[in-house]
Amino acid sequence: MKQQALSILKFLFFLSIGILLIWLALRNKTQGEIDNIKLAIKQADYFWIILSVVVSGLRHYFRALRWKLFLKPLGYVPKTSNTFFALMVGYLANFALPRLGEVTRCGLLTKYEKVPFTEGFGTVIAERALDMICLILLFLTILAFEFERISGIANDLIFNTVSEKVHLLFKKQLFVIGIGVFLLLFFATFFYFRKKIGSLFSAKLMGFIKGLWDGLKSIKNVDKPLVFIFQTILIWLMYILQVYVCFFAFEGTFHLSFVVAIVIVVFGSLGVIAVPGGTGAYQAIVIQILTAVYFVSTTMAFAYAWAVWTSQFLLILFLGLISLLLLAILNKEVKNK
Repeated sequence: MKQQALSILKFLFFLSIGILLIWLALRNKTQGEIDNIKLAIKQADYFWIILSVVVSGLRHYFRALRWKLFLKPLGYVPKTSNTFFALMVGYLANFALPRLGEVTRCGLLTKYEKVPFTEGFGTVIAERALDMICLILLFLTILAFEFERISGIANDLIFNTVSEKVHLLFKKQLFVIGIGVFLLLFFATFFYFRKKIGSLFSAKLMGFIKGLWDGLKSIKNVDKPLVFIFQTILIWLMYILQVYVCFFAFEGTFHLSFVVAIVIVVFGSLGVIAVPGGTGAYQAIVIQILTAVYFVSTTMAFAYAWAVWTSQFLLILFLGLISLLLLAILNKEVKNK
C-alpha cells in the first residue's frame, strides 16, 4: 500500500514538473503568438513527420533485435515479437515514471518468455551503459563541429545571465542574510556527514564507471559482435534521422543541418531522462537550442518541438497499447499454464 502511494506521488511529482515547464514556456505568449504556432503546425509538411515516425518505429524494432543478442549468451532466445512488444510497453511505462520501463519490459519477458528477471535486467543495465557511451561520443562529436557556437551561446545565456541576476539579488539585504544562513547550515551539515558523503559519492562514481565498463565488455560476449555493433550504430543513426527529417516539415527549420539534429538528440535526451517521456522538458530544451543557438524564430521552434514530441508520443502510445494487447492474445498458452 505504501509502495503504491509512493509510486502515485512520484508520478504526480514528475507530471507537475512537466506541466510547470509547459506553463513557463507559454505564460508570456500572447493569443496571437499561440495562434501562429498552431498555424505553423497546421501548415507543416506531414510527409516528413510521418517519415520520422516510420524511422522511429524501425529504431525500436532494431533495439528489440539488439536486446535479443544481449540475451542469447545467457541461454535465452525469446521471440522477436515478444521482445519488441515488451520493449514498447516499457517505453509506454516510462511516461508514468522515469526508468519504470526497464522494470516493466523485463517483467513481461519473465512472464511470457521465462527469462529470469535479474538476468534480463542485467542486460538492460548493460544496454543503458552502452547507450550512455554512444551519447558521450555524440557529445564529443558536436563539440568538435559546434564548439564555438554552443560555448558562446552558453556563456551568453547561462553564465552572463546568472551573474547579472546574482548581482541584482546581492543588492537585497534579506537575500544576503538568507544566503549566509544557508551556507552556514550547508557547511555545518557537510562537515558533520563528510565521511558518509565522501564514501557515497565515491561509490556512485565508481558504480557509474563500472557500469560503462561492463557495457563495453558485454559486446565481446554477444553471439555476433559485428551485427551487434552495426545494430547499435543503426539505432543511433535512426534516432538522429527521426529528428533530422522533421526539419523539412517546417519552413523555419528547413535549412538546419544533420549536425544540428545531433545537438538536439544529445541535449534532448537530458529532458527525456529528467521527466517521464520528456514531457515539457524536451520541448523546452529543443526550443532553447533552436532559438538561442541557431536563431530559428520562436514560432517555428515551438511548432517543431511540439510536432516532434507529439508524433513520438502518439507512436509510443499506439504501439505500447497494441503491444500490451498482442502480448496477451499471442501468448494465451503461456497465460493458461
